[in-house]
Amino acid sequence: MTPRHLVHFASATLLSLAIFVACGSTNPRGGFEDENEGGGAFGGDGGPDGSDLSPCAQAAAQKAYVGCDYWPTVTGNLVDDVFDFAVAIANVGTETAKVVVTGPNNVKKDVTVGGGSLEKVYLPWVKSLKGADNTGPTQSIIARGGAYHLVSDRPVVVYQFNPLQFRAAGGEPGKDWSSCVPQGLSSECYSYSNDASLLLPSTAMTGTYRIMGSTGFSRHPVNPITGQVDTSQPLQNLVPPYFVVTATQDGTKVEVKLGPKGRVVGGPNEIANEPANGVLSFTLDAGDVAEVVSAPGRDYDFSGSLLTADKPVQVISGAACLDVPLDVQACDHVEETVFPAETLGKHYVVMKPSGPKANNVGHVVRIYGNADGTKLTYKPSKPQGCPDTIGAGEVVECGEVTIDFEVAGDKEIGIGMFLLGGEKADPDFNPGGLTQPQGDPSQSFAVGVEQFRQRYVFLAPTDYKTSFVDVIAEADTKIDLDGVDKSSDLRAIAGTDYYAARIRLGAGNGDGVHVLEGSKAVGIQVIGYGDNTSYQYPGGLNLLIIAPPPPK
Repeated sequence: MTPRHLVHFASATLLSLAIFVACGSTNPRGGFEDENEGGGAFGGDGGPDGSDLSPCAQAAAQKAYVGCDYWPTVTGNLVDDVFDFAVAIANVGTETAKVVVTGPNNVKKDVTVGGGSLEKVYLPWVKSLKGADNTGPTQSIIARGGAYHLVSDRPVVVYQFNPLQFRAAGGEPGKDWSSCVPQGLSSECYSYSNDASLLLPSTAMTGTYRIMGSTGFSRHPVNPITGQVDTSQPLQNLVPPYFVVTATQDGTKVEVKLGPKGRVVGGPNEIANEPANGVLSFTLDAGDVAEVVSAPGRDYDFSGSLLTADKPVQVISGAACLDVPLDVQACDHVEETVFPAETLGKHYVVMKPSGPKANNVGHVVRIYGNADGTKLTYKPSKPQGCPDTIGAGEVVECGEVTIDFEVAGDKEIGIGMFLLGGEKADPDFNPGGLTQPQGDPSQSFAVGVEQFRQRYVFLAPTDYKTSFVDVIAEADTKIDLDGVDKSSDLRAIAGTDYYAARIRLGAGNGDGVHVLEGSKAVGIQVIGYGDNTSYQYPGGLNLLIIAPPPPK
């Protein structure tokens, strides 16, 4: 039984141990001609203005989440490795896409993705990046050639799932699940620790990132007699935060100016110990991965650190397991791709997420400063704990937010959103019964209004019990989901000019692919729930260069 399993099933005595690490419809146009606002479709062979640009060149020029070149990367997770790391590829055009995935473990997979359809590709774990099944990573490492490389001959959208399944079902044909043993009173074997990331194509990456993420994981011990968290005892520091850098070109020089909580725990190769506020430097070739790990616990946080590279890189932040909020069961893996600093907006509308039972629940919100002296204004009111001003590299956790709100800065900011632990997110969960809570923590980032789109092709995998798309729209916006008018689902956000819709998703075209269109640009978040698990990610975004990079 892993520490993660102990959260749900161990006896009160075991819970007191210090090892407790918590531990459908088809597109009516017959295909997905993805259009950036003001741009052309990717369904044909010419450019949007009749030029001879290839579809991949068109996608690269439009600077969005659609592209032809991606770098899926395993990140630290304490999940049992019988569950599968996977990528899901959605073809946004009408023509068949030929995809090749290469990388570690001698992987070479040729995949054909039909127009308007989806394929899942199961990939072996990279053990040095995943970490042990019961702890996740505990020290930093550079994994040479540790990333997978996904190349398509036509534009696609790619998500990575760490892992894909929330229970022992599915996988590649003939997968043997016999080693997956149910824990406690459960009749099923669960993964307990999942999240997913929207991957950005290399053509939308830059070399500048204000790292956004979470703290490490701490919790108070559990009283062995009452079974309740004992806040009179010191916190147990259990899991570290990390960020993961993947190079897309050889000879990439990376420098990270660490924030005030960004202590680095060195590892067996090339990354040494580095104190908070220090400078970390390393060089990577294409496909190399640097997983930079801090010390365990809530006192450590890489958020606010400034990463600069002389060539485009991918950055994913996360933690192997995290309680949200403090002492609320159960911990879960969190991760998300960090947006380039040059793509951050000044204007955000933050929705509280759809809950697992279609209930509106709160979430924990963090605001990340990207420039000194940034002044913030809120509508309809400032959530308790949110700041009026924020500086470059400063991070403010607003706490649990239970309202929809609008925030505008006079300079660019970032916003993180974290789903709550299952015992709080699922109102029907009975800890003393045999039912499993729906949900657990997940990490996502809000998309600036400046990067909203009119059209999205997105994935809500059918592997999960319930999925939602949460939509933010201006007044007088018409929205269609899979060809069905959903405008009546929009509800006004009091005190603002924006509306929110929380829409339960069906199977889309049968495999979880959906198309959402707005008469004006809209923003979307995609959320899914299973037993003891969840995922959340931005459903897509433009990645236009709209902000100056922060000074080094």
